[in-house]
Amino acid sequence: MIVICDALCKAHSHEQFNSGFIFGFRLAYPEEKILFYGDASHIEAVKNIFGIRNVIIDNIEYIPIQFQLKNSFTAFIQFYFLFRRILSDLITLGEDRLFLLASNSPIRYILKRLKQNRKFNNIRFSLVCHGDWEELPGKRPEMIELPLRKVTQPSLIAKVQKVTIANFSHKVRGGLERIGGWGKRLFQLVENKCQGLFNSFFPFKKILLWRHSKDFKYIFLSPHIVNNVAQYIDVSKFDFHTVVLPTIFKEPTPQPHNKSVKFGIIGYGYSGMLYKLLTALSLKKLTNPYEIRIIGMDNRAAEGFPCVTCQSPGKPLPREDMEKSIEDIDVSLILYDKTLHRFGCSGSILEAMSYMKPVVHLENDCVNIFNTKDNPIGICCNSPEGMADVMAKIINNYTEYRSIFQEYRDNILKLRRQIDIRNNTSRLRASFTW
Repeated sequence: MIVICDALCKAHSHEQFNSGFIFGFRLAYPEEKILFYGDASHIEAVKNIFGIRNVIIDNIEYIPIQFQLKNSFTAFIQFYFLFRRILSDLITLGEDRLFLLASNSPIRYILKRLKQNRKFNNIRFSLVCHGDWEELPGKRPEMIELPLRKVTQPSLIAKVQKVTIANFSHKVRGGLERIGGWGKRLFQLVENKCQGLFNSFFPFKKILLWRHSKDFKYIFLSPHIVNNVAQYIDVSKFDFHTVVLPTIFKEPTPQPHNKSVKFGIIGYGYSGMLYKLLTALSLKKLTNPYEIRIIGMDNRAAEGFPCVTCQSPGKPLPREDMEKSIEDIDVSLILYDKTLHRFGCSGSILEAMSYMKPVVHLENDCVNIFNTKDNPIGICCNSPEGMADVMAKIINNYTEYRSIFQEYRDNILKLRRQIDIRNNTSRLRASFTW
């Protein structure tokens, strides 16, 4: 039996990776039953991927679990009892392996602490590594923030109305509510202090090294990560594996034929860098039409800039709508610079390859490893200004670039065959075999 768990992801977070792993396990262990512990919303998102890709995963049982992530202090208590229950289930089933699709330092601490219990001592763990590994150097890299926007001053009438409404509201609420507000603020202050103290107990590197044993395997999603990790820890003491971007790729579709170029930013994006890019692009005084489509919910950087659209401002975009929005995109823009994703893998490059979209990207280890000189899948830029230069050339010469895009698409297809989980089940087995 294969027991898989994700106690961090909800809804559409990591559903591409996680469905790829489950699909890989079904191929690697065709006779084994799969148990998948996950939040109900995430289970539905994973099932949805299987449905969209016409993949049947048989002999699998989905077990909904509940967890809250808003406060790490209370989440820690929940995670302790949750994993105690899951490990007890393993013992009851006669199993001694657990595959974790996501984890963090508190969860790794809990697993190592529970493993000291004689009942759970023989259980072994394979842990997929994600963004929290960016904390390995000691702190996460700082991201570019959006500049403060000018705020229009309200009129005198609006000020009078605001004061009048505030006074009325104040009288209605009364003194009791004021006391409640003070109490709430005091509680928030204490909670924040406790939260900071809690976080200091779980520094990434310290928990990674604490009680490390051969019973823990770690799985990276890209080859570049191990090389970067080696700068901070002795990798020879760890059992590291690489299973590259496990994905159920979308079947290839023809290159879109648009009247003008359409760029897409898929997923969370990077609003601070997008603002710098749009500012640089606005200086080009372009006359040819184009579109920059934000296929996600963060359109904060787009205010005041032409030719930028957002598919779902302020709310998550369902996978089916995302598929439709990506269809006619010519190029995927990836805005992460060289300081980001050194120890993790962005879903943006996964989505670009899944939908066979050439990439225009900034210098970044996570994308560079796939966009090589021998098999280029797009264009690498050294700065947002350099990216604006490349985009301006594409906008002004769209017809000529279409043939170049087709070459990139052919190379993406070649790369997909190499990393397809169907062709890498041996790597998955090795990451789950002792």
